[in-house]
Amino acid sequence: MIRSFAFAAFTAFLFVESLSAATFNIVDYGATPNDDSDDTVAVGTALAACGAAGGGTVFVPAGKFIISRQGAESPILAVPSNTILTGEGAASTLHFPERASDSNFWRMLGHGPEGARNIVIRDLHLDGGNTHPAYVKGVPEHNHGIFLYAKGAIVENVVIENLLVENFSGDCVAIGYGCRNITVRDVAMRNFLRQGIQMAGGNGARDYLVTGCHDLEHTISPGGSTIHVEHARGLQNVQIIANRCRRSILAGGVDGLLIRDNVVTGRIEGNGNTNSIIAGNMVRGIEGATRALMQFGYADGLIVRDNILRTTPDATQTGLYIWGKSRYNANPARDITVSGNLITAGDTGIYLNGVDGATIGTNRIQIPEGKKTVKVSRGENVTIEQPELP
Repeated sequence: MIRSFAFAAFTAFLFVESLSAATFNIVDYGATPNDDSDDTVAVGTALAACGAAGGGTVFVPAGKFIISRQGAESPILAVPSNTILTGEGAASTLHFPERASDSNFWRMLGHGPEGARNIVIRDLHLDGGNTHPAYVKGVPEHNHGIFLYAKGAIVENVVIENLLVENFSGDCVAIGYGCRNITVRDVAMRNFLRQGIQMAGGNGARDYLVTGCHDLEHTISPGGSTIHVEHARGLQNVQIIANRCRRSILAGGVDGLLIRDNVVTGRIEGNGNTNSIIAGNMVRGIEGATRALMQFGYADGLIVRDNILRTTPDATQTGLYIWGKSRYNANPARDITVSGNLITAGDTGIYLNGVDGATIGTNRIQIPEGKKTVKVSRGENVTIEQPELP
């Protein structure tokens, strides 16, 4: 998996270097910063000109540019193949008007129906204009910053980096059907109502890397996770490495999942993953939480090692919970190894429930008096090397 990370980074470098040197400044196509005029057509025209030229750089100078739906299009701005869309960092803002909060399917950046290849989106500030203070049923939840999703096409070789993405009533970045070799790097997020970075699968989706990303302190109440994988539908090879998450990491349905070296406030959770490594993460609990700090259901091939898990002082949470064989699915969790973790929990340190084939090596576990270091229910072929507390 480490080798595939290096290969993905090298591949991204190669295709970025190969893009055309032609530059298309959105101001030259009629965009005007820092006023109330709608700049959507001008930005879209610059992108289309870049695509017609076979690729190049579309430049967004410093200033705020208004982007709005012209009809029912999704996404609003389609980035063509072989294109770098870039600006001057957080000073270059693409901004939804507040009326975006009143309806659904405002998706700022994406691709056309033919899919796209060899795209870089970097050094920009995307602002979704959200006015809702918290996620509740009925709030438009499909207003996204970047939306990559191609049921009948392919989107591949995409780098999303050095962005500030905030105030979206959906996801800051959403990746799904038909997406291959996608890197999301050094993206800061704030005030998303749904997820920060949402990943899904289908149509051969594979090879996602999310690294160096973080969410800033929120002034609203998000309804989801900082990083989230669901509806994976055959998704392969997802690496979530060295991110800082004020919300949780939830990742399910992946074959080939690496969650490593992240700092998380909340929990790390995933169901239905195969061939997974969860290593070197630090997870802090939050006040009032009841679910385990780490939880994995129906895992098939899982290594959990060298993590630090700490509940809040008065919490009653379990440290690590691995489970299977429920009324919804008769399959157990299989082939589990747990070792080298530091767990401070308010209840059981490690709880296996419905597991077939597991080795619990030595972990340092601190739990209240009378609680179990390791608990096993409905387990088969379980080897416990972990010493019990005196």
